[in-house]
Amino acid sequence: MARESVADAVRLPGHLARPLAILLEFLVCGEESATHAFGDSLIRSSPEDEHACLAAMARDEEVHAWLIHQWLDRLGHAPAEVDRMASRRFFMRLQTRDRALHFARIAALDTSVCRLLSQLVQSAGLAPYEGLVSGLARIRSDEVRHVSVSRAFALRLGMSRADLSAVATDIEAQLLTLMRPAEPAMRLLTGSGLRIGRILHGEMATT
Repeated sequence: MARESVADAVRLPGHLARPLAILLEFLVCGEESATHAFGDSLIRSSPEDEHACLAAMARDEEVHAWLIHQWLDRLGHAPAEVDRMASRRFFMRLQTRDRALHFARIAALDTSVCRLLSQLVQSAGLAPYEGLVSGLARIRSDEVRHVSVSRAFALRLGMSRADLSAVATDIEAQLLTLMRPAEPAMRLLTGSGLRIGRILHGEMATT
């Protein structure tokens, strides 16, 4: 799957390669941050029965980051629209010693990532590049599982569903500000006028 995904990235024409690179630059910062979010410090502060699950999620994020870097290397673009330092600061600010809040933020962020990935997976423009779409779908599938696990941990640690909803609203607003420069890229890839804010809120573009 990884080899086919990387090969497809090389084959992408320029009018698709550049907007995809813009979106992947945002995503890779999140994957790199998530590796640390599920990493050793969180494992050490968690009950032993959670260790294996958290370690597996951290490994997922490492694989995601590696694959996205492979795509970006083949796409050959360094988009000016992406401020990687601002992206890293955003993702690092999500980390907190409050484990319930930490898991709630991860669930909210990964939900938004799933929604963005769904747009790419269903993009008519990317449809001919089956290896690439399969790789994006694999990442989305892992992130769906991470959302479920993170929500369960947050609830177990005392978060209410109303608390989770409030955290999600806050994360959506922050992510929208961060990703606003990527809106033209998303429109080019999806062929839709649906704005990123509405995508993050769960609406789907039609192509």
